[in-house]
Amino acid sequence: MPNTSVLPEPRHVRILMVADGEASFDRADFGLATLVDVLETPPGPWVRFEVTKAHRERNLPALTADIPLFRFDRHDLAQYDQIWLFGVARSARPPLEQTELRALAEFMDGGGGVFATGDHEDFGVSMCGAVPRVRSMRKWHWPNPGPNGEPVAPSIDGPDRHDTLSEGHDPLFQLNDQSDDIPQVVTPRMYATSDSPKWAHQAYPHPLLCGPRGTIRVLPDHPHEGECHVPEDLTRSFTFDGYETTEYPAGFAPEVVAWSAINARPADRDLRKGRLNARTFGAIGAYDGHQVGVGRVSVDATWHHFFNVNLVGDPTVPQDPIKSVGFAASEAGRAAYEEIKAYYRNIAVWLARPTAQEAMWWRAVWATRWHHRISMDLRPDRMGGPDTLDLAELLRIGAEAREVLAATVTRADTLQWAGRYGVGAVDPGLWEAVRAHLDPWQPRSGAEQAGHLPNLVMSLLPELVLDAVLGAAVYAVATAFPEPTEQARDRAGDLDWTTTVRPHLDRALDVVAEQVLRTDEQLRTLGDTLTAARRSGDRRGG
Repeated sequence: MPNTSVLPEPRHVRILMVADGEASFDRADFGLATLVDVLETPPGPWVRFEVTKAHRERNLPALTADIPLFRFDRHDLAQYDQIWLFGVARSARPPLEQTELRALAEFMDGGGGVFATGDHEDFGVSMCGAVPRVRSMRKWHWPNPGPNGEPVAPSIDGPDRHDTLSEGHDPLFQLNDQSDDIPQVVTPRMYATSDSPKWAHQAYPHPLLCGPRGTIRVLPDHPHEGECHVPEDLTRSFTFDGYETTEYPAGFAPEVVAWSAINARPADRDLRKGRLNARTFGAIGAYDGHQVGVGRVSVDATWHHFFNVNLVGDPTVPQDPIKSVGFAASEAGRAAYEEIKAYYRNIAVWLARPTAQEAMWWRAVWATRWHHRISMDLRPDRMGGPDTLDLAELLRIGAEAREVLAATVTRADTLQWAGRYGVGAVDPGLWEAVRAHLDPWQPRSGAEQAGHLPNLVMSLLPELVLDAVLGAAVYAVATAFPEPTEQARDRAGDLDWTTTVRPHLDRALDVVAEQVLRTDEQLRTLGDTLTAARRSGDRRGG
């Protein structure tokens, strides 16, 4: 860990968490206290999450909120970075009014992030079923399609229910298996910058599922979940109280980033719900609105991935040593829970506005510069200016910085941020030009896909650029701030990072470009040699 006395104030990310129906913010089974606890322990010293709890009802669960009887049109949403919606109320409760939908649409179009979830059937439709993007990235309506043709959500029972329960420690499948220490296993979508064979390229999950230990592949299980999906119609616009919003600007689509798989089982394995058919469905959906100048959106198949009862146990079975404590019951359960907690924190980081993410990144770089490992390994003779740095030294410190960052910043965020706020800080146009080769999550046209270079060098290019950029950024900060003083800490909070690091980043990009050109030339020479040798062999054989 770095010397904490030299760290500036972390970037504060304000989250408005809104619930309705029976959901609460306490320790009850349908409570969100455990989730809030997780968010109050941030991933690193570069961010702090501040959660304001709001509830739309006047019932007893509403008393656990900071703001009961909440309405979106009577509250200043601009003070928040993101809004999390936990919809429990069904269609019997009146939907959001047009003025509330306008407030939410303006918040989202202004760059605010939104997370939303419900459960099976029409759970959550009251609050979420008409919110743009949210309404079409997940199935909310039941038993009939929605007013705009939205598909029907999965039912609570029947052989086609979305039952993700993993087999527990006791016989048969039963509801409270959701409270044991065995999660469901999900399949994340994987992304790459190269069309090389799988053994040759680096593959990354979506940033929502990139954990400190690698790809997140587990979620809490539940016997009847909802479903995330990609809508067919990306052309809709909506008008709320006179405000018109385009649901998917430029036709930019959301995507499913993880799937749950259901294993078939006969009726005699679940005496309550009966036979279950095998199928796969969307567990997590994501919309990167930053690509088109609006806020990001994430949706989840069920709020049971977040409720106390699925995490810390079922209070109605105190005699069961496993189901009464949930994931805490075993070492394997605790390991799974660490992955699940990383998913929660990833949501909060990923939904943050670009300005907030940039502030997080530079605070993380600052903390890395003062880590004992980096401070001890920086070479004083290389701190006179960017021209003293060659590629070998940039890669040496960059690789160490990447390892230090890995303790608190996910691999996905490090790669994205280094590109956007590293390469992009030097030249935004350059970043857009090379992004297809460096950013695995960048949507690509058919021409860009065809232009991918399917070779090992290009598949490793993102890591090469990442390490060079990190090395340059660390050396730039170290050159400007050689000593951990109070003045250095105070200046870091309001530092013009782009100006400070640009000369060093210019140097890093120049030496990387030189290396790529040399490598390309060497590959061409090797290719010519191999081709000539083959032709010579063919002539001799003939």
